[in-house]
Amino acid sequence: MPVTLGLTRLLASGRLDGARIGLVTNPSSVDARLIHAVEQVTATPGVTLAALFGPQHGFHSTLQDNMIETPHAEDRQRRVPVYSLYSETREPTDAMLEGLDALVIDLQDVGTRVYTFSYTMAYCLKAAARRGLPVIVCDRPNPIGGRVVEGPMLQPGFESFVGLFPIALRHGLTIGELASLFNVQFGLDAALEVIAMEGWQRGAWWDQTGLPWVMP
Repeated sequence: MPVTLGLTRLLASGRLDGARIGLVTNPSSVDARLIHAVEQVTATPGVTLAALFGPQHGFHSTLQDNMIETPHAEDRQRRVPVYSLYSETREPTDAMLEGLDALVIDLQDVGTRVYTFSYTMAYCLKAAARRGLPVIVCDRPNPIGGRVVEGPMLQPGFESFVGLFPIALRHGLTIGELASLFNVQFGLDAALEVIAMEGWQRGAWWDQTGLPWVMP
């Protein structure tokens, strides 16, 4: 049986009934049936998708060069704004978060400190804390497993968008565990809820999860 992802469990729970949400996602956010997070959310009765947010490389992952920023856009099919969090800002502004009841994050990390999606998540936590906006992080597997932690720690004074916090190069955490660590240990203090997976084993590599792999 494949791992049941956090977003699948969240939408099945009815937790978002009546809510206007913002969704932080990109093309790798698919479930066991290869259905994208946006399609899952919009197919859930009672949930209103009010805004989309994309990390580095863009909501559609069309820009692969590290230093190319992505402009804001609009999802014309759903008539919602698509805000780039790799643009003139790395952090959602108050205007972007206006009118939301919750910010839902469904991003696939790769298990290394230098991958920027976890820091986009951290900036979202920071911005949401400023507004008192609840953040729901939907957990996903660490594709290289969660038992091995190795490599150097980030040294003070070398913080950047490819390393904001002092964690190991191979950190051994899931995106949900990173959210909890950042929020508590590094003082982001958001109203955070992590929706756990079902069926994930810490020692499992991605090919043991039963889930399709879409490059993040």
